[in-house]
Amino acid sequence: MTNLVKEDELSSLKERATKMGITFHPKIGLEKLRGKVTQVINSEAAKAKAKVTPIKEETKGQRINRLRKEASALVRIRVTCMNPNKKNHEGEVFTVSNSVVGTHRKYVPFNAENGWHVPKMLLGVIQERQCQIFVKAKDFRGRDVAKGKLIKEFAVEILDPLTMDELEDLKTQQALANNLG
Repeated sequence: MTNLVKEDELSSLKERATKMGITFHPKIGLEKLRGKVTQVINSEAAKAKAKVTPIKEETKGQRINRLRKEASALVRIRVTCMNPNKKNHEGEVFTVSNSVVGTHRKYVPFNAENGWHVPKMLLGVIQERQCQIFVKAKDFRGRDVAKGKLIKEFAVEILDPLTMDELEDLKTQQALANNLG
């Protein structure tokens, strides 16, 4: 049974060596062919490692600028409020802040047909926010009681970025609105 396994491994190694362009004698042994294949793989890995340029460490200022840019990148979303206590609200002002990025405050309307752009940092806060609702349950004596349950406060749909045509239409609409106002 071990001869079958060795022959199978030898035939698969021969196929691999042929694909890699390694020349070998047709009656080569398993160990010798395995060594040739390993040698080529190691040399290719060494070449790839040598080609990799060392990454320069970023300075504190560069890191802060990168984090600010990532956090303020705009994402187009549509938010639906799932909180029954806010069913009559048209939107909400969200605020998020930290010592590196600073403060992001934005009004986000609920169920905006065309979506709404928010900073990426704010998106995380909206997605994680929860609210408590009360559901009917039975206690150990069989009586109806209200039991608290945490649910996601907002359903967030991440939309595709606007196309150039949509951006031009939006620019035109905003210009008209500013001239009328």
